[in-house]
Amino acid sequence: MMMNTRNFNVEAQNIALESNEVQIWNFDLDLINTQKNRLGKILSDDELVRADKFHFEIDKNRFICSRGLLRILLGTFTKISAKEIIFTFNEYGKPSLSTIHNNIGLHFNLSHSKQFMSIGFLKDALIGVDVEFMKPLKDHLEIAKRFFSTSEIEQLIAFPKENILDRFYSCWTGKEAVIKLSGEGLSFPLKEFDVQLKELNIGETYRYKVNLKNRDENLFVEVFRIQKDLYGACAVNKDNLKIIHCCFENTASSINYFRGNSNN
Repeated sequence: MMMNTRNFNVEAQNIALESNEVQIWNFDLDLINTQKNRLGKILSDDELVRADKFHFEIDKNRFICSRGLLRILLGTFTKISAKEIIFTFNEYGKPSLSTIHNNIGLHFNLSHSKQFMSIGFLKDALIGVDVEFMKPLKDHLEIAKRFFSTSEIEQLIAFPKENILDRFYSCWTGKEAVIKLSGEGLSFPLKEFDVQLKELNIGETYRYKVNLKNRDENLFVEVFRIQKDLYGACAVNKDNLKIIHCCFENTASSINYFRGNSNN
């Protein structure tokens, strides 16, 4: 099926998150690099310190833009000043909103690959998001043997050689989304659950249920292909949610939105 998309004209539409939907916001961070100074003004002191630790300027700028965008969208959903947003972190480093600023049960997860970033939001459930630019891997089968389940390896090697890389990333992003939802990182046993592998055309998506072995919990995963060389996935622990891929109508709209909200 095709990705469910929603383009916002921020001058004419309010941005709101319904209880039955997941919003995944997609951004090319390099396209908003001109706003980095303005966005930097709403970051916390700790975030600015982290930004200064990047060796390359391009990575520093992408970090500032990504954190600024996250704060703006969180502020929009919670009606709290973007600069006043407070994060807490679990023992594995997964961030969440401080309970004093989260009276709507909002959860989020962020992923980026090179200049591309996706942030997923939903209410009253957990979420994990992953995006990955595809790159040729000489040892992808060895990687699969190390991290994939027996079922996933069997699915992978059953495909024609020319399609294996696409299937590999449909698997990798799905598994990453699941472990990011858990907040346990690579300490989560990757071989204890199976995901489904499939090749997608640009703009297509597919969904499936994941049964976590040895855990009394089911997750629901959607894998999507945003660009020719870009796969992504979203995992949630609540069924029957609409997953909507959001963006601003055009770059000018997003710039205007930043200008109107980054000083909140």
